[in-house]
Amino acid sequence: MKLFIGAKALISHEGKVLVLREATYDEGTNEGKWDIPGGRIEAEEPILEGLSREIHEETGLNVEVGEVVGVFETFPTIKGEACHIVRIFYTAQSTSSEVRLSGDHDQYEWIDPSNLDDREYVSSLRELLGKVAKK
Repeated sequence: MKLFIGAKALISHEGKVLVLREATYDEGTNEGKWDIPGGRIEAEEPILEGLSREIHEETGLNVEVGEVVGVFETFPTIKGEACHIVRIFYTAQSTSSEVRLSGDHDQYEWIDPSNLDDREYVSSLRELLGKVAKK
């Protein structure tokens, strides 16, 4: 079983949180679902550096990373191989709302985390957004 470590960020700007809709791409496992920026941390890469890199690659944003707000794990099968994925979720602040999406995502929106709609979110994200909205 392969182990992957990922880091994701609930990026805030003027009271809203950034969500991205996953597009179709080679390793995409959540096509059409809404997620937050972040991704896989490379071997020997410090987690916060990897998170900042992933955020910039996916959104073009430079952010200030804050505290850890959750840790979740899943056990998906990717391309026929059993995997163990551990995701660490952080808060982050952006001074800009101008997003430049990578090919991994096809849509973005800044949402009010206390007023979640019926869109389909990736596993555990709705729970995490609700937790942050209560703070």
